[in-house]
Amino acid sequence: APTADARATAPAPAAVAPLPTTKRRSLCSSAPISARRRNTRRLAETAEINGFATTLGALDAHVGPPPKRGGLVIVCASYNGAPPGNAGKYVEWLRGAAADAFTGVKYVVCGCGNSEWAATYQSVPRYIDGCIAELGGERIAARGEGNAREDLDSHYEAWFAALRPAARAFSLGESLDRETRVEPLYRVETLAPRVSNAAPAATGGQALRVLENRELLTGTERSTRHIEIALPDGVSYRAGDHLAVAPRNDAALVAEVAARFGLAPDSTIRLEATPGRRPLLPVGALVSVARLLTDFVELQQVATRKQIEALAEHTRCPVTRPKLRALNGDEAYRAEVMAKRLSVFDLARSHPTCELPFSVYLAMLPLLQPRYYSISSSPLADAGRVSITVGVVRSPARSGLGEFRGVASNHLAARAEGDNIHVAVRETKAGFRLPENPATPLVMVGPGAGLAPLRGFLRERAALRSKGAALGPAMLFFGCRRADEDFLYAQELQGYAAEGLVDLHVAFSRDSQGPKTYVQDLIRREGDALWRLLEAGAVVFVCGDGARMEPDVKRALTALHGAKTSAPASNSEAWMARLGESGRFALDVWSGG
Repeated sequence: APTADARATAPAPAAVAPLPTTKRRSLCSSAPISARRRNTRRLAETAEINGFATTLGALDAHVGPPPKRGGLVIVCASYNGAPPGNAGKYVEWLRGAAADAFTGVKYVVCGCGNSEWAATYQSVPRYIDGCIAELGGERIAARGEGNAREDLDSHYEAWFAALRPAARAFSLGESLDRETRVEPLYRVETLAPRVSNAAPAATGGQALRVLENRELLTGTERSTRHIEIALPDGVSYRAGDHLAVAPRNDAALVAEVAARFGLAPDSTIRLEATPGRRPLLPVGALVSVARLLTDFVELQQVATRKQIEALAEHTRCPVTRPKLRALNGDEAYRAEVMAKRLSVFDLARSHPTCELPFSVYLAMLPLLQPRYYSISSSPLADAGRVSITVGVVRSPARSGLGEFRGVASNHLAARAEGDNIHVAVRETKAGFRLPENPATPLVMVGPGAGLAPLRGFLRERAALRSKGAALGPAMLFFGCRRADEDFLYAQELQGYAAEGLVDLHVAFSRDSQGPKTYVQDLIRREGDALWRLLEAGAVVFVCGDGARMEPDVKRALTALHGAKTSAPASNSEAWMARLGESGRFALDVWSGG
């Protein structure tokens, strides 16, 4: 899981299954992470206003043959080639399902992924789609492929456009022609300020006490925090697990958003939803504007094309309206919106003649999602507490509009000892676990805050050795800029190396005393020793940037195999693939973009 804000949410695939009704069969859908949740919720709402009875649910909640009547829509992601957390049981059932499990079932699949991970891109949606067809299902439209590396929303829109007329194949005499934009989702009633309100907090976990929050860097404006949190009785974890953190939006940003819509943060409002829609915000309850914008909605996600069109529709100015619509052109959208990470709020404040109502703005925003951090402690060494290593995201905004602050990392950085934060332990689904046999050799690669779970592994190994366990050899490749600036946990790591717990290798990319060096350079330099561990069955763990670092590490290992075996490149690539398939190349990576 990311230790900065690059990756906002953990993968959570989704499925949909039809519900029989006395009137019509159902079109069912669900989705993984925030942008896809928004799109899939829209699909369900669109189906409902077109006469379908729908239900949304996780794939794992619908294991078994679906009803023969109606339609089945599956939206799913892959996570390092494996099913996401709530799809594993469904995929396992598919592998042994009866040959006629889907006979008579009309279905369609849409996959979500990121082509930066080319080897496993769309692998699970592709597998599900193929299995259902082999088991008798009738595909009513081509499988969709949404690529988060590019313009995922446009990919979804293209797939949805093809699905609209194809939905008649569900034998219900209904298509998806009517849209959800007939009426706005919310109506906003402004009330007098009140001290208390009935809106529930979007926490996603328990409120736990911060025991320690200290800076790990020196001599730099950048920040990486070591944060320790007290665990209550009954809450446990394993080294390699993730901590889900419920973030809160920055108070200054919340005040700016409220002001753009002519509201004071302490204004109390009540939301009323249009009948037949699926509101996610607290409806019918009194809630302050500040509470709503702080705890419930994402404010900084990149605006979609549909959202930009909505901004244009609510703009009467003959100069501004075409400017907004021009942003929806392919080149303009990529260069001016995606590359600059412009949010709906960024566009609204930079186009003051836009008259977007607050109610429409709220309906555009996805719910604020938990952020996932790799745990950097071990329950054997750190009983009753858990730690995370948080790279604080704070830099000039790409849009040129002030400073961008990562919502979770800055919320965490500002917590003092004794403060509470809402967190929950989440089991890793990517096989990022120490081997059951502590004598198994290890190769660990984790530059920057990617060190987090590897520190947890080392603390676990130290605790095991203190109890008499025989440990296998281990190598750690860590990377940072300078030894006197961002060598995280330097004394601790050097102590482990001196004790023989690990063979430590550190790459410095900005050290004035030598050339720029990265972890992949050290892998090449230490190839002989590393190869001996691989030959002895070592498991390789890589944590950090999945856009650049992880592919570079994989290339270095592939080249090492070629050099040691004199095998052609294709053989070395196949060997690398087998390492991953056998669980000996485990990843905990996130997009570096």
